[in-house]
Amino acid sequence: MSLLLVSLSLVSILGCHYYEDFRLKKTQADMQEERAELMRAYRQCLQRYENDPQKSRDSCAPYTQSLREIEIRSGR
Repeated sequence: MSLLLVSLSLVSILGCHYYEDFRLKKTQADMQEERAELMRAYRQCLQRYENDPQKSRDSCAPYTQSLREIEIRSGR
């Protein structure tokens, strides 16, 4: 009986560790995807206003701010 309880406890602990590892990897993947999407949008914004540097700075600034925030959240 005690062997069964020990086995169940180990399975439970391993399951929790697996879930924690999965969540960490999922979060990292989500942040990388969000960063990639923002980079694509930022490049499109720069291309749209490539002949007007002031308009480019004004219009594309939110993308650079969002990218900075992602870097801060990810700890880079």
